[in-house]
Amino acid sequence: MMRLDTQDIVNITRKQIAAIFKMEPLELRFVNDFQGEQYLLTNDKLHLSNQHYWAKVMECVFDNHTRPVLMCEVLYFLRNEFLESDIKLRFSYDFAEGADGEAVAWAEVSFNDSPELQPGEIAELIDFALSLQDKQWFEELTSKYKQLTA
Repeated sequence: MMRLDTQDIVNITRKQIAAIFKMEPLELRFVNDFQGEQYLLTNDKLHLSNQHYWAKVMECVFDNHTRPVLMCEVLYFLRNEFLESDIKLRFSYDFAEGADGEAVAWAEVSFNDSPELQPGEIAELIDFALSLQDKQWFEELTSKYKQLTA
């Protein structure tokens, strides 16, 4: 698993926006106008996650206009960067100091690097491990094969 912090997320979002829209953003700024999400406030903090798909979390400033950036777009940008991954995205806003709450974002990116192999595929890999004379890999594969065929 890989963890991305606020700056990583901003950098990836900026890069993806530039590539997709063919325009370089002048600025990405967090927003705090969550009219419909006031019920999410807890102790002057608001937390957004993947389930808050349509929440506006940033604004992207270009030369001649500003466009909203939604949570679903940030997820899309991260998925473009880290193909075949599961992403848990979080935005937190701290309003303890007033209306201009500080925003913090982080993401956990998980990769499925242990594919499920069928017994026949494992048997072929066992033969390959034998031809390579890789005793450790042979033993791991044999153990896995026994688990699947028991």
